[in-house]
Amino acid sequence: MTIQVLIAADQERERVVLRYLLEQLKAVEIVGEAGSGQEALAFIQEHNIDLVILDVNGAARAMEAAAAILDLHHPPLLALLGSEAELAVKAFDIGAFDFVLKPMELKRLQKMLERAQERSLEQDHLKLLIQSQLKEKMNLLLDRYLQTEKTYQLLPVRGKGKITLLRQQDIIYCESQARKTAVCTKTGSHLCNFTLNELVDKLNQESFFRAHPAYIVNLDYVKEILNFGEGSYILRMHYSERDIILSRSRSKLLRQRLGI
Repeated sequence: MTIQVLIAADQERERVVLRYLLEQLKAVEIVGEAGSGQEALAFIQEHNIDLVILDVNGAARAMEAAAAILDLHHPPLLALLGSEAELAVKAFDIGAFDFVLKPMELKRLQKMLERAQERSLEQDHLKLLIQSQLKEKMNLLLDRYLQTEKTYQLLPVRGKGKITLLRQQDIIYCESQARKTAVCTKTGSHLCNFTLNELVDKLNQESFFRAHPAYIVNLDYVKEILNFGEGSYILRMHYSERDIILSRSRSKLLRQRLGI
């Protein structure tokens, strides 16, 4: 895994030495240089960086810039360089990834980069894990929403000076009767002004099926499918003594839908 690195130091000599050492190592790409911590902060906000190596030796505002970098919403890894061991305590207090005591040694930089690679892999794995968990949660919420919509979607029917709101899961079948439509439920039948064609669009497509030009059935209530001869069938329903005719033109669609 290649680590993209930004070098930041007030003194050009320090940047030259650090670049030279890093170029001796594998799996590292130097994507830029900054002359101060503030310049590094501005560069990070415009580019995708894995690791910032910031020299804080002798720069009064360098530690402030380091803290500002780590305070970003998605900060890169930050390694600080310094010639005073006391700076290491401050570095780790603000959350720096590493502190390298100067003068820099190639082996020490190699160890820092190996740790940066391990940390980046861990972060990538964590991001994938979080994305996977978020996707599962979103799918679960969507399923619950769809199920709720299916369960609680209501059908208004008028009759006897009132409007009755029928839960779709309570509807057994709908039958065309002259200019009105009878909606049969477990508790009784209701006449409504919707045509069957209009009800096809209003009812949940997962549960309801147009069995015949005169009937829409709720498949959740189909108890038996009886052969009526010549390719026609009769649907026996739960909670109803009415036999529903399944036309020949619709029987094939129903078999495909039910997998029979």
